[in-house]
Amino acid sequence: MKTVILAAGVGSRLAPLTNDRPKVLVPVDGRPILFRQLDLLAAAGIPSQDVVVVGGYRVDMLRSELQRAGFACKVVLNEKYEPWGNFFSLLCAEAELRGHAFLQFDGDVILDDKILPRMIAAPGEALLATDPSAELDDDAMKVQLDAGGRVIGLDKKKLDPKQCMGEYIGITKLSAAAGAAVFTELAKFPGEGITHEYYDHAYHRLSSRGEVPFGIVDVADCQVLEVDDLTDLKRAEDILRQRASAR
Repeated sequence: MKTVILAAGVGSRLAPLTNDRPKVLVPVDGRPILFRQLDLLAAAGIPSQDVVVVGGYRVDMLRSELQRAGFACKVVLNEKYEPWGNFFSLLCAEAELRGHAFLQFDGDVILDDKILPRMIAAPGEALLATDPSAELDDDAMKVQLDAGGRVIGLDKKKLDPKQCMGEYIGITKLSAAAGAAVFTELAKFPGEGITHEYYDHAYHRLSSRGEVPFGIVDVADCQVLEVDDLTDLKRAEDILRQRASAR
């Protein structure tokens, strides 16, 4: 199994820390976000040579820092990281991932040590890490299931929260066949004029049409911290220190 980490964005809300480096290289309690993710992947059985990192902003620094730290990730360039949505970052990784099962997540999240092993072990062609306990406000990526437990909708604004069972938290596992269907769907976006879209819109389209059997993995007891701004950064550092002191 491989992993793709989407890490192309500028991270302007973390300025001035991102003035001279990609967001994924911002240290959280002394270690860059991306390095923490790679540590957890290795512990879960996915070494860095099986990890694809999609870069854009300051990609040369990304490559050099990964190499200097001893990681063997394949770094792929998304040249359209500023004008287009992150759907294109995932599409840029197609050549490295096609034919393989893979995990997919963003490079700006701090993960606990439970979520990746759970996703890897879970059976299914296409799985969305979902938190059923989350508050389904306007910013939540809502997940709607049919009576059999399959995903039939994934959207922030267009789904009724009362008909949804939880929030997709941005970690996906795809089989080789499901991944191929996702790449085919993503490739349609530019021709349809939806270049500002996110990758999860492809998951929504495929699941709502019944073309890929998306299911969920319940991660309500796991912790995923998105680091978007300086407030998020401080919160993540506080939580990591609390974890360390509790051991």
